[in-house]
Amino acid sequence: MILTFVNKEHWMILFSHIPKTAGTTIKYILRNNLGTKHIDSNKTKKSPFLQADLEFAQKIFRNPIAISGHNLVNPLFHLKVENPQLISILRNPVHRCASHYQDLVMRNNLKTSFPEWIQIEDNQNLSVKTIAGSDDLKYAKTLLLEKYSFVGITEHFEDSLKLLKLSIKPDLDIRYRNMIVAPDNTVKNRLLSDKESLNLLRKYNELDEQLYNFALEFVFIRKLEEHRGQIEKIHFPKVARNKREERKLRQSKRFNDYYYRQLIKIFR
Repeated sequence: MILTFVNKEHWMILFSHIPKTAGTTIKYILRNNLGTKHIDSNKTKKSPFLQADLEFAQKIFRNPIAISGHNLVNPLFHLKVENPQLISILRNPVHRCASHYQDLVMRNNLKTSFPEWIQIEDNQNLSVKTIAGSDDLKYAKTLLLEKYSFVGITEHFEDSLKLLKLSIKPDLDIRYRNMIVAPDNTVKNRLLSDKESLNLLRKYNELDEQLYNFALEFVFIRKLEEHRGQIEKIHFPKVARNKREERKLRQSKRFNDYYYRQLIKIFR
């Protein structure tokens, strides 16, 4: 089944994508369900994604249903959306941060040493900053508990997808492919096994650690247990895909890459 939305509902999914949390796979699912009704906010190449950016995108996309991006920072503050459905996924902060650095080294050819990189403020407590727009841990917890429709946990990924289906739309197709999988974890493993690097990872992700533990215990597990009966009835589908799903996915990518991004370059 492909997602069917009733226009009169006037609601929009806002996916705050924290790097290296399997969020690209979540975006894959949204693209595969929504096609050209999915906006990739990263195409603006700026952060945060603001109301002016949304209004520009709405002129290009017809009745968009979802926005995904690393730059959706505290979207409730920056965007005026009727009945927003906020979603995000968190990962163990030490492992997330180590994977983030590894990804920059391997895919972006980053030359900065890890001790130098981790002491840059933008690389510290990224989960809290994405959710709250600052290092306000209390506010981030409140948002996850009271405002978010879905909070997933990377270490419980398939249960997270079932919960996403239950929380957002019963006919959400949650079949997926693993996206951006590191071919070599040497860099990450070296950081995690080195005492000095591990201490730095913990020191500069202390707030994220508290947010992760809170989200796991008081948001994710509680909601999972509350809906355990319904969750158990959701059978995880096979990974095999059909042409109709691939068409939606290709449409979304092409529209965002070759139309939306080019118009941003021209007009903004």
